[in-house]
Parts: sequence; C-alpha cells; structure tokens
Amino acid sequence: MACGAVVFIKIITMRHALIFEGIATFFLCLAASLSPSPIPVAAILCALVYMGGAISGAHYNPAVSVAMWFRGRSTTSRTLAYIGVQVAAALLAAILVGLYNGHSTERAKDLVEALGDSPFDSVTAGITAEFLGTFLLAFVVLMVATSRHTAGNSYFGVAIALTILGAGGAFHLANPSFNPAVKLSGALEGFSGVMLTDDSSWRAFSQEFAYFAHNFVATLIYIGSALLGGVAAGALFVKLFPEDR
Repeated sequence: MACGAVVFIKIITMRHALIFEGIATFFLCLAASLSPSPIPVAAILCALVYMGGAISGAHYNPAVSVAMWFRGRSTTSRTLAYIGVQVAAALLAAILVGLYNGHSTERAKDLVEALGDSPFDSVTAGITAEFLGTFLLAFVVLMVATSRHTAGNSYFGVAIALTILGAGGAFHLANPSFNPAVKLSGALEGFSGVMLTDDSSWRAFSQEFAYFAHNFVATLIYIGSALLGGVAAGALFVKLFPEDR
C-alpha cells in the first residue's frame, strides 16, 4: 500500500512532463498518419523536441523511453507512466484520424483486397527497418540529449529530426514508424472512421476488425522490433560510456 502511494505521488509530481508527453505524442502520431512523407513528421518532431525537451525530456516514443530507462536516466515508474501516456495519446490520435478520413467505399474495397495478401510477405524488411531505424533514433537521442560529451548543445532537436527524415527516406519501402505509439495509432485509426460512413456501420466495423485481426501479429512483431531497437541503443550507450551515468 505504501509503495503504491509513493508511486502515485511521483506520478502527480511529474504531471507537467506527462502532459507534454501526451500532447507531443498525439501530434506526432497525427502527423505520421496523415502525411505521406517523412518531411512534415520530421519538422513537427523538431519543434516538439525543442518545446518539451526541458520539461519531459521529449521522449514521445515508448522505444526512446525504454532506451532512457536502460541507460539509467529514467526510473521504472516514470518509464511506465510515460509509456501509458504515449499509448493513450496514440489512441486519441487514431480516433481523430479515423474520423477525419472516414470509411469510404474505396477504403472498404482496399481492405477486402488486402485480406487476400499475407501480412508476412515483407515482414523481414519491416523488422529490419523498425529495429535499425529505432535503434539509430534512440541512440542519437541518448547521445545528443543525455551524454556529457554533447552537454549544452543547441542542435539536439535538429539532430533527432534529421534522423527521422533520413531513416524514413532510407527505409521508405517498408513504411516504418520507428515508434510503437505511431504504429499502434496507425493500426487502430480505421475503427473510428466507421462513424462517418454512409455504409452499414456493422459492415464497416466488421471490415475494419477483419483487417486489424489479419495484421495483428505482424503489427506486434513490428512494435516489438522497435522496442528491441530502443533496448539495443540503451545497451550500447552503457557499454561505450559506463562512466556517463
């Protein structure tokens, strides 16, 4: 009971950080879902990093939060709180994107056609892209935002944004996210779209659910790959700079 009270008090005292994490993750997921290019995503991320870096550390990504925890810059309770807020923000973004896009007859046709394709056809490329891209992103964040070797720099936001821009362009064929929250938001956004469809809501929902279920395992694999990329980045940083705690 006492332990739970301590955790609750810690969460309350870091409410500003959680608010910033939630707002930024929401807009990052929104940009990633609505933009066909990594350029707007990188631009928004750059601004968001400078906006919240001094308040929350500007994680905006469960994989980055895991990397920070592994590196020793975040407690377990803080990391779990961050990830909880990031997931909540991703779900809210999914709802808004779904309402924005709706569920058109064209989307229904695309969903039905997609059910005929295996979600594992390009899973190797997807895993590779998610792991390497997220590893690079998390390691750059650790180096420019937490390392004593770069302490006091003013380019951390630009470096992080350029990582997303470069990695997104390099791995564009795999359509990676480098962020489990963004991947989750993209997987769920279609459900709220049924609220604006002229078609039968049950039929539209069943189509969205079938598509989600069809890709569920592959989505989990991609999310797991991104989280492993964050762990690998944290492990490498600790290995290279054991004194930098």
